[in-house]
Amino acid sequence: MINLNTYLSGLPTSDPITVAWWIFINGGWIFAVLPALWAAWTSWLTSRKHQYEHNIRYVLLAIDVPKETEQSPRAVEQIFSSLAATYSKGTIYQRLWQGKHQESFSFEIVSLGGYIQFLIRTPADYRDLIESSIYAQYPDAEITEVEDYVDRVPLDFDTDAYDLWGTEFALTKKSAYPLRTYPDFEHTLSGDFKDPMAALLEILSRVNTDEDVWLQLLVTPCSDHWKAESAAEVKKIVEHKKHSGHGMIYWLFVELPLNTVCVIVEIAFAGIFEPNWCGNEYSGGKEVEIVRDITKLTPGEKAVVEGIEHKASKIGFHSKLRLVYWGKRETFLKGRGVSAVVGAIQQFTALNMNGFLPGKRVTTKAEYFLKQSRINRKQKSILKSYKIRSAHRGLGHGFILNTEELASLYHFPVVTVKAPLVKKTETKKSEPPTLLPTLGGYLKPMSGAQAVSETGGKGGPPSNLPFVD
Repeated sequence: MINLNTYLSGLPTSDPITVAWWIFINGGWIFAVLPALWAAWTSWLTSRKHQYEHNIRYVLLAIDVPKETEQSPRAVEQIFSSLAATYSKGTIYQRLWQGKHQESFSFEIVSLGGYIQFLIRTPADYRDLIESSIYAQYPDAEITEVEDYVDRVPLDFDTDAYDLWGTEFALTKKSAYPLRTYPDFEHTLSGDFKDPMAALLEILSRVNTDEDVWLQLLVTPCSDHWKAESAAEVKKIVEHKKHSGHGMIYWLFVELPLNTVCVIVEIAFAGIFEPNWCGNEYSGGKEVEIVRDITKLTPGEKAVVEGIEHKASKIGFHSKLRLVYWGKRETFLKGRGVSAVVGAIQQFTALNMNGFLPGKRVTTKAEYFLKQSRINRKQKSILKSYKIRSAHRGLGHGFILNTEELASLYHFPVVTVKAPLVKKTETKKSEPPTLLPTLGGYLKPMSGAQAVSETGGKGGPPSNLPFVD
C-alpha cells in the first residue's frame, strides 16, 4: 500500500521552489519525463505508419451487378467474411520500426450528379480476393478499375461558390450492442424482403447534376478481442451488479491528488489547521453486490442479451461510416443531401439495441463565436479524412461491426429495387465453350471454317459442297 504521510514526511516548507524541486527529485520527474517520451515515441511511430501507408498501392473498383439479380444481402455477407483472411498482426519489428498496420477496405456508394455507383477501394495486393469473392456470389457482375472521384472536390474549394456538409457517424451505445440488420427487414409471414437500400438509392437518384453525395464504409480486419466486451455486457445485464466502491482509476485521478494536497496542507499548517477531508488509501478494487440472476430478466433484457450474443458469434471489423454532401450554394439543400440520407441510415437503428448518430466533434457545424472559420476547418478535415480513407482520423478507430451489420449497410440492390440511375450490367454473360480453340494461351475468335479444320472436321460442312457465286 502507498502511505503518503511517510512519503511526504521530509517535504520542506521553506519556499514553493524548494518544495517543487524536492517533489521532482523524489519521484515527481516521472510525471514530466514519461509523458514527453511517450509523445515523442507516438509522433515518430505515426510518421513511420504514414510512410508505410504511402507505399501501399490502392485500386478503386466499380461494381455493376445484373438487373435481375435475386441475391440477398447474405451474399455480400460472404464477401465481407472473406476479408477476415487479410488480417495480419505482423512482427514486433514490423509494427514498431517499419510502421506496419492493418490495411483497410473502403466500400462506397456515391451519387455523382444523380448517377449512382457502387465502389470498392482495396489494396492492389488483394484485388484478386475482392474480385473472386464478388464473382463467386454474382457471376454476371462487371468489375472495372476506375479513376478516383474524390478529386472532383479540392481540399481548398471555393467556399463562396460551393458548400459542403460532412460527418463521421458514431454509435449510440457500445459496439457490443447490435444494429438492426437485414433479417429484421424480412416479413415474418410472407418472407418478403423490404430492402432498406431502396430508400437510400431513391434519395441519391434525386441529387442535382451539380451536387455530389458520398457515403463511405471503411472496414479494417481485426482480432476477436472485441468479444470480451460483449461477454462483459451480457454479464452486466444478467447480474445487474451494484457498485459500492471506487476503482483504481478513480483513486489515481481523484483520491490520490486530494490526499496529496491534504498531506501538504497538514505539513504546511501543522498545529494551525488540520483538514478532515483526507480520503482513504487504495484498497484493491471495486466491491460489488450481485442483485439478481438470469431468471429475473425481463423480456426486453432477454432480447438484448440474445442480440449481443448473436453479434459476437460472427466475424467483426473495425468500421467507420462517413457522409459528404457537396454542391453549389444556389442548389445546396440540406433537406435533400443531409436529412434524407441520415434518415435512410436511421433505418438500421433499434432503440433497445444500437443505432447511428452524427459525431458532434467531426460534423461540419458550429455555434456561437468564430462560427464560419470553425465550419471551414471542419469541412477541410472531414473531406481530407474521406479522400485518404483514413482509419485513424476523426473518431479514433471507429466501432466494431460484424459481417451481418456490414452487409446490411452495404449490399447490391435486389431485383425489387427500381432506382433508375443505379449502374447495372445490361447483358448477361456466360463462360466460353470448353472446346473453343486457343492461340498462345488466349481465346481468339475464329470463323466457322477455321474452327472445323482445327477441331478435326467434326460437325462441319463437306469440303465439296457446291455453292453459288
